[in-house]
Amino acid sequence: MDFSNISGIDVKNLKQRDYILNNYNTHKFDENHILVTTDHSSWTVLDKQEYKLLRLGRVHEDKKLYQKLEKEGIILSEDNVKDVVETYRKSKSFLYQGPTLHIVTPTMRCNARCVYCHSRAKHVDEKDVDMDRETAKKIVDFIMKAPSDSHIIEFQGGDTLLNYDTTEFIIDYARDRAEEEGKRISFSLVTNLTLMNEDIIDSLKKREIKGLATSLDGPKDIHDKNRIYARDGRGTYEDTVHWINRINNEFSDDFNLNAMTTVTSHALGRGKDIVDEFVDLGFNGIWLRPLNNLGYAKDTWDQIGYTQKEFFNFWTNSLDYIMEVNRNGHKLHELMAMVFLYKIFDDYDPNYVDIMSPCGAGIGQLVYKYNGDIHTCDEGKIDEMFKLGNVYESKYTEIFDNETLISMVDISSKESYICNNCEWKPFCGVCPVATYKQQGSIVSKVCEDERTRMYSRMIKDIFKRIIYSEEDRKMLKKWKEEDKVYSK
Repeated sequence: MDFSNISGIDVKNLKQRDYILNNYNTHKFDENHILVTTDHSSWTVLDKQEYKLLRLGRVHEDKKLYQKLEKEGIILSEDNVKDVVETYRKSKSFLYQGPTLHIVTPTMRCNARCVYCHSRAKHVDEKDVDMDRETAKKIVDFIMKAPSDSHIIEFQGGDTLLNYDTTEFIIDYARDRAEEEGKRISFSLVTNLTLMNEDIIDSLKKREIKGLATSLDGPKDIHDKNRIYARDGRGTYEDTVHWINRINNEFSDDFNLNAMTTVTSHALGRGKDIVDEFVDLGFNGIWLRPLNNLGYAKDTWDQIGYTQKEFFNFWTNSLDYIMEVNRNGHKLHELMAMVFLYKIFDDYDPNYVDIMSPCGAGIGQLVYKYNGDIHTCDEGKIDEMFKLGNVYESKYTEIFDNETLISMVDISSKESYICNNCEWKPFCGVCPVATYKQQGSIVSKVCEDERTRMYSRMIKDIFKRIIYSEEDRKMLKKWKEEDKVYSK
């Protein structure tokens, strides 16, 4: 057997047989349910005897086991090795296409003052943090230099509706430039919805901006503890829900509205109430996002924070209820789970930047601030540490020579000794910005990394549902097939 033409395959242990073992890790759920995972995101479940044969390198003694492990690439043969290499290459294809998600902040002003805002948005009355048209034009021209033939521009803030004229200009100018360059471009807009009006709705419909995203932290009592108006401290719930209802009921053909729940300590024990709120408002997706210890959340962590174990208990109990809601006839997907489901069931990474390896900051996503500064990612836009350049001064290639970015890619590749021996490695991810904010360095002390431990718990929980319940497995696979958020 000749493996010499297959790059990267270690043939040192090749014996007188027609296969070698791929690198794998394991998690023992019980004696007859031992999960085996590989770096190319393949996996299977073995019983005690099957695992013994794998561990001892005697897979060839069991024909069915041999076929199962060859199919999943856990053993490598002449028949499957090229497919395994191609699957791994596809899962890392984002490394070769350049940034495709471009987050533009037309303003850092916001009319709300959310207790956890990781952007540290400026007060609504601070007029010197709005983007002008010259900068907007420079940003679009810079985006068009990226090598990918497809781009997404996502508008964030502050609240982008406070400078909607510039947002409108960017949409129109970017469409013209994309047509000139022969590229595809799409847009999404993130807003708290409280500044929405008929003129903006008409403008978005005219420009066919389908993707809208907002925040809803649950029922009124929870939401209004987290998300208040900057000027008078009133809760924003009533105004946000007014526009959620209008968009979901009157403009459902025009917009695909998603809402994110940022989980604070106020939400713990209230998962059922939060899910019911989303069902009542007609949503088909709910994103239960863990709180980042960044921005204003860092200042108020003692009041709104929690441990990763507390979040996991909230999330898994909420997921139980979400699956019950689905069994009762309402389609509702939990979008954090969806990220992991794509990694588990497909050779396709949904490009959710925070859970990629390497992290997608800089290489999959760039952030452009109101003044033209370019930062690695949404979480990194408030810190000069993660500034890569400026559209007025920087060449496109200079951004990717930045030492911080190179270090972030290296560190988040998860090729450290500890990550390399973790069964959850193919499905997990590292956020260097969060690590830096919590530990003072982008190099994580894994034993102190709450985020990594939380993701590991979540991935393990999903696998338990898949392995032990055929009904849950079918439902979770159906979620992925129905998904419109992370699909290709």
